[in-house]
Amino acid sequence: MRLQTDPTHFSITAFLADQVTLVARQEQLSPGAAVLRIQELSRDPAGRARLLEIISDAWRKETNPTESSKIAALRSELAAWTLHSTPSDSLPRS
Repeated sequence: MRLQTDPTHFSITAFLADQVTLVARQEQLSPGAAVLRIQELSRDPAGRARLLEIISDAWRKETNPTESSKIAALRSELAAWTLHSTPSDSLPRS
């Protein structure tokens, strides 16, 4: 399955869809299980670092230059989001 990310134009939909695709590929999960895995990993800094590692592994393994550039763009966005995120424990609760 081709990735949806356009390295020149950010799209949250493509960003999220491609995370699911890459986690599913790397962890050998169904798309639904990959969504749950991403949610699990997004809860704390260690999990977010692991998610970034999964995406980085996919980038290193990709041999198609077009797909590789898409993964690199996704990785850059994810790294920025990971760097500026806070632990879920500091989020307000309802």
